[in-house]
Amino acid sequence: YLGQLLECSPSIFVFENEWDLMTSKGIKIDALFAPSDNINEELQEFTRVIPLQSYSIKGAIELLVAEGFPSVTIIGSPDLLKEIKEHVHVIDIVLFYGVNKFFPVKENLEKWYAKGEELTVINLDLANAYTVEGALNVSDNRYQTTENGMVKFKTNSPIFVVEELK
Repeated sequence: YLGQLLECSPSIFVFENEWDLMTSKGIKIDALFAPSDNINEELQEFTRVIPLQSYSIKGAIELLVAEGFPSVTIIGSPDLLKEIKEHVHVIDIVLFYGVNKFFPVKENLEKWYAKGEELTVINLDLANAYTVEGALNVSDNRYQTTENGMVKFKTNSPIFVVEELK
């Protein structure tokens, strides 16, 4: 997913505990979230250190919103989705985990898919009703496209769509 990450997110922010992994892949880090600005890592030129009180995705997103960033791409666990959901109306967010890409649908979204693609919907609000048009429901919250074309998602409360990266 690193190719997609670099394509859609030209600014790369990481938590200190991810520094070694990202720099070992040759990725230029623009900013490092750390508990203080006293860092033991040897930083790349022009890397900004952003002190956070804890390794909090909420704090990191709130800082990005305050600084006017329109979007953020996060590499992290789907366990973060509950915290991410609170912010989807103020900043565009995409989450990558393993071979999956997670993105929110705030209300309505139409997206083109090829025939046979599998999608999963994560609905964190059990009282929320959502609809998916243009894909067949094959099991609980899992869908498969039956032809090339648009898939329409509609929801009252944000949901997340999961796509497998190929």
